[in-house]
Amino acid sequence: MWRWLLLLLLLLPGPLAQATDSVAQPIAVPSVTGQSGLVAMPDARLAPDGTWRTGFSFQRPYHAFWSSISFLPWLEAGFRYTRIQYVPVIFSSEPDPTAYGDYKDKAFDAKARIIAEREWFPQLAIGAQDVGGGTGLFSAWYGVASKRIGEFDFTLGYGTGRIDGAFGGVRWQPRAYPRWSATAELDAFDYANDRFADQSRIAGRKKTTQLGLEYRGELWGAKLFGGHGEAGVNAWVSIPLEAKEFVPKLDEPAPYTRINPRPSEAQWAEDAAHEARLRRALRAQGYASIATRYENGRLEARLANGRINSMPRAVGRAARTMLSFAPLETRELKVTYLEGELAFAEYTFVDARLLQRYFNGLATRKALAQTVAIDYAEPSDAKPGDAAMEADREQAIAAAAEPLPEALVVADKVPQLFDYRASLAGGQFRIRPSISAFFNDPSGALKLDLSALATWDRRLAPMRYFASELKAALWENVSDVTQRSNSLLPHVRTDIAQYRRGGDVKLMKALFHQYAHPSARVYARGSAGIYEEMYSGAGGQVLYLGADGGWAVDLAVDALRQREFEGWFGHRDYSTVTAIASLHYRLSQGLTATLRVGRFLARDEGVRAEVRRRFKSGFEVGAWYTVTNGNDITSPGTPESPYYDKGIFMRMSLDAMLTRDTRAAAHLSLAPWTRDVGQMVASPGDLARLMERNVFSRHDLDGLRRFGDMEDDYRLPELGARPWPDFVAEDASALGRASRDADWVDGLVVGTGLVLGAAALDKPVERWAARHQDERAVARGVKWGNALPFAAIGLSGVFAFDDSRPRLQDAGIAALEAGALALVGSEILKRSLGRARPDAGLGAGEFEAGSSDDAFHSFPSRHAAVMWAAVTPYAKEFDLPWLYGVAALTNAARAGSREHWVSDTVAGSLLGYWLGSLAWEVRREGRLRKNSAKLLLSPNEVRLAWDF
Repeated sequence: MWRWLLLLLLLLPGPLAQATDSVAQPIAVPSVTGQSGLVAMPDARLAPDGTWRTGFSFQRPYHAFWSSISFLPWLEAGFRYTRIQYVPVIFSSEPDPTAYGDYKDKAFDAKARIIAEREWFPQLAIGAQDVGGGTGLFSAWYGVASKRIGEFDFTLGYGTGRIDGAFGGVRWQPRAYPRWSATAELDAFDYANDRFADQSRIAGRKKTTQLGLEYRGELWGAKLFGGHGEAGVNAWVSIPLEAKEFVPKLDEPAPYTRINPRPSEAQWAEDAAHEARLRRALRAQGYASIATRYENGRLEARLANGRINSMPRAVGRAARTMLSFAPLETRELKVTYLEGELAFAEYTFVDARLLQRYFNGLATRKALAQTVAIDYAEPSDAKPGDAAMEADREQAIAAAAEPLPEALVVADKVPQLFDYRASLAGGQFRIRPSISAFFNDPSGALKLDLSALATWDRRLAPMRYFASELKAALWENVSDVTQRSNSLLPHVRTDIAQYRRGGDVKLMKALFHQYAHPSARVYARGSAGIYEEMYSGAGGQVLYLGADGGWAVDLAVDALRQREFEGWFGHRDYSTVTAIASLHYRLSQGLTATLRVGRFLARDEGVRAEVRRRFKSGFEVGAWYTVTNGNDITSPGTPESPYYDKGIFMRMSLDAMLTRDTRAAAHLSLAPWTRDVGQMVASPGDLARLMERNVFSRHDLDGLRRFGDMEDDYRLPELGARPWPDFVAEDASALGRASRDADWVDGLVVGTGLVLGAAALDKPVERWAARHQDERAVARGVKWGNALPFAAIGLSGVFAFDDSRPRLQDAGIAALEAGALALVGSEILKRSLGRARPDAGLGAGEFEAGSSDDAFHSFPSRHAAVMWAAVTPYAKEFDLPWLYGVAALTNAARAGSREHWVSDTVAGSLLGYWLGSLAWEVRREGRLRKNSAKLLLSPNEVRLAWDF
């Protein structure tokens, strides 16, 4: 089996082992699935944090379009869309039964690094292919290790499912040609058992050697390979999302740097033209909603900028200009930054001379930061018609004829590519293209909608706006979709093809907005009109921002009517009210977790969980999963296992890709488009999204990143990096010592007594569950009880990243560690003991030790073990005994579903409680061995530390 590997090593030049510091670090090259790997097999490597790769691989009969991203330094996720050659799909109900072409399948993959490579220890990773509710056509689970020795990177792993058993290989990266590498592997895919193996002509394909030659450029790469008697190719582009920008800002207007003759304080007070010239200079640079004031050596400005993407940069450019026109006696500057007309942040510079020195390159940003106060803004006291507002207007008119300094750079005149903008009838008119793509309809695997969007927005009064959008279809084939939905829910989204057939020109939006800022960190919006293509209505939203920027909550309520297909002013019979409350929880490394609870479009009620990461480039990548009481039986959903809405999305900031600053962004999402469950109306103006970019800027380092249009980041004093749950390497010994300290005899005696006592309830509860299992209340209780362990582990993962709350973070890490051990321990016990499940009909005393049949995997309950393991650290750390009552709901659900006997759930609870207690003790008392290494994770680095 390994003859090919030995032959390769004999043929390769140079010694096998070189000093690891004499060659480049191990590299991560995508396999044919898009996961980092060899040729077809995965390895333990991950691409650098924030790397987004998209490519195409081909080896007959599989053609795969794939996209992968290193979502976190230790987590790589990907999507692939695979065509299987020679396997046509024919839909007899379609006008053209062959329009779909060959069979196509979508799959999601993920890989997590468990232990990073050390001097002598390999890097370990676990992964899964084709997971997350797809067809499972290419499903596989695996564990893999990789170790770098000199110029060679060795890989050895084991998989189940499509990866059948052991696999491995080696990559050679020659020192003399660092962009080139050669790879060899044992391909362990079980091709013979692939679906359609006979049709696709691979039924006789065996495990064999594959060899590849790779080249990696800065932004692209390619691999040629061969095996199984077939040649193949894999090519990709690679984008570093953690780069601040991909292209330099060559067309960005320079900041105003000319030093003007400045008036004295008396001259400023006597002649209003000085202040008016300042406002005109700001307006010429793209600032709006400008108001200024000077009093007692302090110059203030309130302003907004709709083009510059970075709030600190916009504030910095305004401050430069203010210093150029300010009275000579100015000691202090204050800039209030507005988002539109909503005041967001106040920057107070208490040392104007130091600020000027910083702009002149004579002072560091670190020194400047000590003299700057950044606070959330209070609402404006000015009212329409105030004398101050009228005076401001008159002064601006009086200064209009005054010449501006020649060096002042006015508004950017560089045209936008494929984007036309102009002023029209007192508002802003814009034309831009739009493209939508839809996959996997029987009438064709790919559907496109290419349109032109024309928007016109106008300010009507303070805080009041009108926004409209007209869409003209240039070319589309979505209207060709003929498959009818079998959803039993109201068709809130599944009639999309009929909307496309309704007309080529449609009014997509016509909305009146009223905004309000009642107090600091509280914002509100009211909207009425046409929301989107399918709905019109009226509603509002209220947003509250946490003082530390770590969280925000909002509530959106909308009364909606479904629009007619033609896209103008008619309506259909369906109407509803949606109400969604959202909690946005900000974590380290740009992560934000969002939990939405409420009533959705199809009148279904439930929760939607989202997680996304914002990279330094401004790109955002995330995913969502929705669970509601709407029973969507649309395939692959069934009445017994309904479908839940889910998807992934990306927001691509054009600021990183253009030669000038912009707030423009492109949006991409991958989700089923003919679903009704868990759907939300397109927000007419989401306040949380509107303010989010500024919140990130406000709390990013010292809040002054890009402030002076220069690269001057510095390391802030670290308040302490947080320990990460690398329990396999660091906490295992501590857990072992804690377990040795436990009183095993008393624990076993008490635990055995509780399990035997609970066994008396096994048959009575099973009989009760059999009688009532079809009742709605029981079914709902089972559903939510079964979901609790997943929610507990998910929340623990969120808390484990929250380095701003050390106790909560420690409890989250302990819950993750205990939950993982409970999962493994319960699985080992249930397979070893082999107790029959209640629904097997064999009785509570039937055992078949070592059975692989799931009907004999009853003792103990895995759900109960994980749930109790997850809640115990929180209950102990924060003295919350009621959490055990919540955990008991999972016990009731497992017994009520007849998946487990009562004694199974009690045994699982005891196992989970014990593991949760041990993990909590390790975290609480710091039982890591003195002088031993601990893994520390901060937002910018991963490092080892020792306690002395």
